[in-house]
Amino acid sequence: MNKKLKLMLLILQILGVGLSLYFKNFLLTVGLVLILTFNLYIFFKWKRIKMKNNFILRTFMCSDIILFCFFILIFRMIQIQLFDSKNYKEAVKSQTDIVKNEGGERGNIYDSKGKGLAYSINMYELSVDPKRFVESEKGAEALKELINKKYIKENYKPLLVTIRRLGQQKRRYKRLNKNVDDVEKKEIEDILEKYGIKGKNIIFLEVRKERRYYRSDLYFFLVGNIGFKNKTEKEGVFGIEYLYENYLKGEKTLKTISGIRSLGIGLPTSQARTKVNLNGMDLHLTIDNDLQYILNDEVEKQYKKTNAEEAYAVMMDPNNGKILATSFFRKNKKNVANPIFQSQIEPGSIFKPLVIAAALNEKKITRNTSFDIGDGTIKKYKHTIRESSRKIKGILTTEEVLKRSSNVGMVLIGDRFTNEEFDHYLEKFGLYEKTGVDYPYEKKARHVLPKNWHGLKKSTMSFGQGIAITPLQMITAFSAVINGGTLYQPYLVEKITDRDGLVVRRNLPLEKRKVISSNVSQQMRSMMELAVLEGTVVKAQVDGYRVGGKTGTAQFSENGRYVKNEYLASVVGFFPVEKPQYAVMIVFFKPQGDAWYDKSGGTAAAPVLGEIVKRVTKLKNIYSQSIENIKVQGKKQNFKRVENNEELLVMPDLKGMSAREIIEIFEGSDIELEISGVGVVESQFPEPKKELVDIKKVKIKLS
Repeated sequence: MNKKLKLMLLILQILGVGLSLYFKNFLLTVGLVLILTFNLYIFFKWKRIKMKNNFILRTFMCSDIILFCFFILIFRMIQIQLFDSKNYKEAVKSQTDIVKNEGGERGNIYDSKGKGLAYSINMYELSVDPKRFVESEKGAEALKELINKKYIKENYKPLLVTIRRLGQQKRRYKRLNKNVDDVEKKEIEDILEKYGIKGKNIIFLEVRKERRYYRSDLYFFLVGNIGFKNKTEKEGVFGIEYLYENYLKGEKTLKTISGIRSLGIGLPTSQARTKVNLNGMDLHLTIDNDLQYILNDEVEKQYKKTNAEEAYAVMMDPNNGKILATSFFRKNKKNVANPIFQSQIEPGSIFKPLVIAAALNEKKITRNTSFDIGDGTIKKYKHTIRESSRKIKGILTTEEVLKRSSNVGMVLIGDRFTNEEFDHYLEKFGLYEKTGVDYPYEKKARHVLPKNWHGLKKSTMSFGQGIAITPLQMITAFSAVINGGTLYQPYLVEKITDRDGLVVRRNLPLEKRKVISSNVSQQMRSMMELAVLEGTVVKAQVDGYRVGGKTGTAQFSENGRYVKNEYLASVVGFFPVEKPQYAVMIVFFKPQGDAWYDKSGGTAAAPVLGEIVKRVTKLKNIYSQSIENIKVQGKKQNFKRVENNEELLVMPDLKGMSAREIIEIFEGSDIELEISGVGVVESQFPEPKKELVDIKKVKIKLS
């Protein structure tokens, strides 16, 4: 070969190497370097060969061709190992790697005693791969046994024909049963293992998570539920499920193992790492399931009896802001808003304790201040404000204004405030701000500045009309009136724990501000106890227990006008009076009745409060404050509590009494009580009127 041609060829190859490096085409660079190396080798080799023997020349030529093929092999290996390795690795993974999308379980929601209110369970879908099924010898036998044992609710022969037809069409999936629980899963797996097809994806189970709710009729509007928001996975859509989504949801991760992808079987030597704990956190509510049941049961009975459009109630611990129970009924099932947190009402006369407490705290009145109600009417800015009853007239003290629920008396009390002072107390009671409860979309009251009030504004607000607040704002403010004067932030979630029980967050009682003095609070409790004993809340009386409260009968407004003969009947109450443990608010929206009296808070709502007090005191073992007059089967029997080890000389007649009442009678004596059974007294020993001088043990049988 001509020397110039060789030189030109080498120069072009060197130039090609340089250009390929410049344009970063490194694969071309490798190819050109190998060709350059091969050419240099050939040029120098043949330059030294001088022989003319054809056989040797052919041998050299063959060796050069082999060397050239070897260089091509080197080039291809470099290309595969360095430049195309990623593509080949992905191709291998696509054929051998099994990718599983793993996620932790959603956290559970419990009541204050650990009762599960919302929890996740495993459910399974039983399916068949028709293509593999027709290739299997034992698939048909396993299918027949699954049908015989009712795990598949179809006839054997038609189903077998269908699966074989799908198999011939190369179809890969048919569902056989979509609701298989854990017990059935184990039994199905035993059948599949019996026929040697377990794990071969011929007939197989696929797991899914389902959210279950305890007594959704009690907790639906509080706990909420989950649903699809982004069309990929379920999450909380309202209620506590929505607000605490970031705590409840489990973490997601991808788990990759090497194996036979078509069968979904991992290799024994494969390794995969997954985060150990992917589960969501658990919520522990302040809600007491037993109290929830009582509240719901009593409200529901009266809701049906009054044929009200809506009914709702809330029970709170006034000493810390814990919400203990909620209840809600509505005829319009399409509206899922929870009115306790998300609706505003004109509270009516249950608002009066707040105004009286503010006036007492500012020393504008005393408990015995007198007010001239006149004939039960008063004119304000060319409007006449009337009492709800014609019997309310004359001179009333502050105590009587509250007890008899005098509207005119409340207007006169309101007149002792300036607009700014009145507004200041509304703000202190938290009526212009959200309560801060941990429930989504709480509604905030609209604040109209005092300078913009119309003439009647303060007068009507004095008896609970012309102001709109949520039921939760009302019960929270009322709790401040009875708990010693402190406004607490209400809350529903007491603590959040991981699955090992470790507390990751705890909600503690939050004192927002001091509203009234403890002395004023004590006076308010005493006056509201009189309202139960002698006033509008008399139907909430419970023998032997001190209960306080206030009823309300507010006119219902719609489109800026009050609707004739439609009312909002309500009651707020608390017990025990001396140290309140429970504050309750009950509201019936548009109760029906033949007369106004039937629609009033004293008739529609107060009896519910009384029934709740009876049941809660029994449940929580709250002893009666007075057992001097215990009614047994319609008769009054006077029993004296035994105190300071005073001797009880004669055995009383205990028939019909509860265990608690018996314990109170014998409390302080030296006599031992042996009580068996549950309910009320069926028999006793000694018999009634027998002397107890030498008796050391009394036996009681309940039924």
